[in-house]
Amino acid sequence: MSQAERVGQEQSSYGWVIVFAGLIISLCMYGVIESFAIMFKPIAEQFTWDRGTVSVASMISWSSFGISSLICGRLSDRFGSKWVIITGGLFFVAGTFLMSQVQSLWQLYVYFGVVLAIGRSATGVPMVALVTKWFVKRQGLALAIAQSQNVGSAVFAPLAVFLLAHNDWRWSYIWLGVITLIVLPLSMLMRDKKVEPTEAQKSGSALKHGPVHVSAPGMTLGEAMRTRAFWTLNLMVLGCCMCHSCILLHGFNHMTDVGMLESVAARVVMLMAVFGMVGKIINGLLADRIGAKWAIALFLGLQAVMIPFFIEARQAPSFYSWAILFGLGFGGPMPVYAMLFREYFGTRAIGTILGAFFMVASIGMGSGGMMGGFLYSEFGDYVVPFLTSTSTGTIAALLALTLPSSTRTARMPVPQVSLQTS
Repeated sequence: MSQAERVGQEQSSYGWVIVFAGLIISLCMYGVIESFAIMFKPIAEQFTWDRGTVSVASMISWSSFGISSLICGRLSDRFGSKWVIITGGLFFVAGTFLMSQVQSLWQLYVYFGVVLAIGRSATGVPMVALVTKWFVKRQGLALAIAQSQNVGSAVFAPLAVFLLAHNDWRWSYIWLGVITLIVLPLSMLMRDKKVEPTEAQKSGSALKHGPVHVSAPGMTLGEAMRTRAFWTLNLMVLGCCMCHSCILLHGFNHMTDVGMLESVAARVVMLMAVFGMVGKIINGLLADRIGAKWAIALFLGLQAVMIPFFIEARQAPSFYSWAILFGLGFGGPMPVYAMLFREYFGTRAIGTILGAFFMVASIGMGSGGMMGGFLYSEFGDYVVPFLTSTSTGTIAALLALTLPSSTRTARMPVPQVSLQTS
């Protein structure tokens, strides 16, 4: 075996180290963020805040996450992902401990809405960008595993219920802060991968100009924004995230409102989270076989059609059945979005492009959660907000079917697929 082949094998193996370290980091962060849905009622009741007011914290969080994702994407492209991820870990640990000190509404909005959001965003886009650079083969599987953060709820939902049963919500956040310390050593395992020039590029550049920096193939953000695919994908994720974010923030409240015990509701959230991870892996593998466009449309549709069943459910078995199918649907799309962005736009500015995409996704996540809180305050239940979520999810699935062929896009120059009206 040549030295080059040996180095290639070592790099491939280390790519999986990054994937699984990234999985633990992301599921830990996601679990803490989603635990806010469990802490929602105790916090609201202590301060006598209505659900709409508390839901604003989610909107601020996702807005901060989106803006920070765009910045972190650019920093990742310019300086590499490693130190961006490490900085994010420090922010997140600090933010989790600060949540135990909330005394007023502005503190809730700053600690949960800004500090935690910045920490999570610094390990979001940079992690996705890192994995897309380390993997070409099995990219769908690698992205699915690295982004299976939804399984964090499988651990943290019952954990949060357990902590609340033995502590108040403040001490519960202190214990969660202790758990998040694990992300700091794991973030040190991140390693940036440089783009290597081809033999032809190296020989040609050496003859003419000497060693030069070789950029990865693909579009800049500005070039991507002139394509129909870019805007279709962003509208898709807007509808997709509005669809499931309302459930993620208010689903636990809804189940306890209709009479479910908190421990049972936590098991439903746990089951949904587990099958969210299964959905990511299945959809990643399916996208590798039948194409990302068709795989994502299927799972977006499944997510949307399951919400009316959630509204009608009243018994634990019905909620468990719903959790399996909805979990598969809402968990599957995200890694496939990253695949589609690489197929359409390459890796030249993948961090920046994904940063813009995550910002749009964040608007959808924040809007869905806030919409659920205010419509609950208006109507006294979650029927109207959940039906609104179904509508946005259905639109997202239909938009997926209008995506242009990625193989055709790759062969065509940018102006031929730019947004033009005839």
